[in-house]
Amino acid sequence: MSSAPPPPSYEELAALVVELKLLVSAQAATIAELTARNAEQAERIAELERQVSSDSHNSSKPPSSDGLRKRPAPKSLRQRSGRKPGRAKGDPGGRLEQVADPDVILDHHPAACGGCGNDLAGAVSTGYRARQVFDLPKIAPEVTEHRLHRAVCGCGHTTSATAPEHVPAATVYGTGVRAAVCYLSAYQHLPAKRLAEAMDSLFGLPLSTGTVLSVLARAHDGLAGFEEQVKEHLTAAPVAHADESGVRVAGKLHWLHVMCTHLVTFYGIHTQRGRIAMNDLGVLPAFTGTLVTDALASYTIYGNSKALCGAHVLRELIAVTEDTRRDPTWATTMIQVLIEAKTTVADAVTAGQDALAADVLAGFQDRYRHAALCGIAANPYSGTGPRAKARALAERLHDRTEEYQRYMTDFSVPFDNNQAERDLRMIKTQQKVSGSWRTPTGARRFARIRSYISTVRKHGVNPLTALRDLFAGRPWMLPTTS
Repeated sequence: MSSAPPPPSYEELAALVVELKLLVSAQAATIAELTARNAEQAERIAELERQVSSDSHNSSKPPSSDGLRKRPAPKSLRQRSGRKPGRAKGDPGGRLEQVADPDVILDHHPAACGGCGNDLAGAVSTGYRARQVFDLPKIAPEVTEHRLHRAVCGCGHTTSATAPEHVPAATVYGTGVRAAVCYLSAYQHLPAKRLAEAMDSLFGLPLSTGTVLSVLARAHDGLAGFEEQVKEHLTAAPVAHADESGVRVAGKLHWLHVMCTHLVTFYGIHTQRGRIAMNDLGVLPAFTGTLVTDALASYTIYGNSKALCGAHVLRELIAVTEDTRRDPTWATTMIQVLIEAKTTVADAVTAGQDALAADVLAGFQDRYRHAALCGIAANPYSGTGPRAKARALAERLHDRTEEYQRYMTDFSVPFDNNQAERDLRMIKTQQKVSGSWRTPTGARRFARIRSYISTVRKHGVNPLTALRDLFAGRPWMLPTTS
């Protein structure tokens, strides 16, 4: 029978204890590392989920980017007005009304009595009820022939009449055709080939795509003076809006910039989004009024004062309220402050006031400041790495308070940047209908013609009439009172 092994010595036990301590310490470090990595991954997953759930209701994405996926129930920021749905009181609506002098009258007489069946062929009419059909006649081009006669003088010299300036060749398209081409291209977003097909189907005018492009080129060149006038108007405007949107030109990312007021619109195409483009387009560097924009940093150097869009920040705040990782109470409070202030300002304007009462304004400003500070406290920052979206938003609301509250202190400044967004919105339709522009030249032509159409519509002028005038050599220009 073998003897039991001798017990370990003190030195061996001490070495084993040291080894176990090292092992426990290594395992603790591994656990701490895994815990930190797990927290980092959880944060990353939450951020990716936030990005996936972002759409037009909680971010600056346009509605066109939402796609066909099922959207959540809308969370409207509008307050109940108490009005019933439907047409506003006093609005005449768009109902089809009968006219007093129809172009064609067709009389219908009863053939037989509805009671006894007797023949009513010779009966005298005792009255009638009118029913009118509004229709389009068959549209055919009107051809005007200019005959340039020749005459022989007594001296024997033959002289020919001079053709009008707008008839430079044996066959040309008139101002109405050219106006329709520009309108269908720059306002109804038809690409050249489909536009040519539409002109043939609608008007019996078979155009080539080359003709379409030459008409657009002529319109672009004829509007150079108009564009300069629009730029001058914008630089002197007391309040103006600016925005930009990405577009595809020649297969590459470009940016369509807009600067506008309720009276004029300027569009410009550029390869850059920021200050290089804004300086090159030549409007913002000379602007001296209040510029209403989103929070893009490039806009901060333009204008004597700034106003930031309330609609943009409301969407950002909604995204914070939908993030359950942190307390969103501050964001809910900020939403209430902004909307209540907007409604109060609107009521004051309706009542003929030009400023809020001092105590009312101070109340909104105090609530705003408190909500922003609570947002910063609710989203701590370690000092390293990027800030969380909610933290960055709260800091921006705090640091740019004056710009976000501009509509509270200056009633000439709107709450949002909707004017620029409305002027940009249909550009997304252009990309859906016609796709991208094949050349920068085509994009620039579109931008200038679209500027013209948008501006004349803001002045209540029929765009087809204004385009006819353009091709007649007398483009519509801004009234001096503008």
